[in-house]
Amino acid sequence: MTLGYLNKKEEMEGEKKRGNGFLIFAAFLLSSAYNYFGGNMFSAGGFDFYLFLPVAAAGIVFCLTVFLVSPDLERMEVLWKQMWVLLLPLMFPFLWSFIIWIVNSANLVEMRKGVIVTAYLMSGIGMMAALTYLAGEDAVWIHLASLIVSNGATMVTVMLDGGISEFFRQLFALIVSFAGETGELMARLEIHGITYALGCYLVYFLVEEKNIKTHKVLFILTVFFFFTGLKRIALAGVVAAGLVGALWRRIERFPGISRFLYRLTGIGFLVLALAYVGAIFYGLYGFLEQLGINTSARADIYDMYKPYYSFSPIFLGNGIGWVEAQMSIWSETATDLVYNTHSEYLKQFIELGMAGFLIWCCLRCHFQISYASRKLGYRGGVLAFAMVAYIAATYATDTTATQVFINNAFGIILLSYRLKDRIREKRMENQRINRMRSEVYLPGDVFEKNIEGKTG
Repeated sequence: MTLGYLNKKEEMEGEKKRGNGFLIFAAFLLSSAYNYFGGNMFSAGGFDFYLFLPVAAAGIVFCLTVFLVSPDLERMEVLWKQMWVLLLPLMFPFLWSFIIWIVNSANLVEMRKGVIVTAYLMSGIGMMAALTYLAGEDAVWIHLASLIVSNGATMVTVMLDGGISEFFRQLFALIVSFAGETGELMARLEIHGITYALGCYLVYFLVEEKNIKTHKVLFILTVFFFFTGLKRIALAGVVAAGLVGALWRRIERFPGISRFLYRLTGIGFLVLALAYVGAIFYGLYGFLEQLGINTSARADIYDMYKPYYSFSPIFLGNGIGWVEAQMSIWSETATDLVYNTHSEYLKQFIELGMAGFLIWCCLRCHFQISYASRKLGYRGGVLAFAMVAYIAATYATDTTATQVFINNAFGIILLSYRLKDRIREKRMENQRINRMRSEVYLPGDVFEKNIEGKTG
């Protein structure tokens, strides 16, 4: 009987491992499809959409099917709550814009663009939560591997078009010139938003150094592909985030100091972000042009945006999607300018107004770090802080807050961090709650003695 029990247990464990292997493989396929094909477009109802939406929907539906067949309630609860924390800064611009759209009587084009952007971002985080439910803590490495595979496939296509020797010549020139000389082949890789996502992973490797030893191949490939699409602001952000992580690890023994510095840097982030927008409004880039510094036409672009916003507390904003809609209008006037704001801070200020902008900054920075510190432990808070520092740096010269890849990388790294420990803690908490509930009812003999005492 004992032998039969052991054999049955071994068979069940074998089936569980095979099931886990299948789910991990499925997660990799879904993630690879999302990262490689998501940027392609399809038409529906007379409108063009990216494939990010249907692929993410397929991943989420598959995850829910697995949950219904074999539910893990604690894992779902942990991921469900954290997913909404990650979604809040993505949802806020859309919710805030409802007020702006009503006040400004916004047109349907602006509103549609705002809805679609929000849908891409939210479905991406939902997809990351689904991958984490399917693969557990391994989801973060599965996602990274799929990013590398997707970027590698793009690189192979570029190499075949332009030639291997020419590809590496341009790559060498890109690195040596610190992204100052970008050849045609490198430009095709540079626009691939995966580079910014790989920056998040480099920050993860720097903060959690043990991962470099346990995932050497992934680390080397991450560094290689990060430099093939080199962005100067991304590299600067990674260096800054690495320094932040190193500093905070060293003050772990002094919680009072770390809390004070968290608050100080949070306030500093708000002040600097607001000051940067104010500097743009009052002609910073025009002044730089006068000094002979090439701003890549930013001075001209910002002059075109200036009539549509004011650096004032009473400026309400134009609503999410306005900048993209305005870019489309200007592009039809046939000038050579690229009308991108080249700054997420300016874009969010123009769309959300000063009050909405400050709330958005708090949700992107303070809220994420605070939650990670409470739920993921001190090291989890350090990791979130370092990644926020990296992402905040990219906001200065690019509109990365509305790019799915960097948001997804940020999300899945935090979703999978210490997941096993958090699930175990949740199970213990649920068991404790169940015991407390059961103790509310007195056992039969105690209940009878109490009744006898009262009637006697």
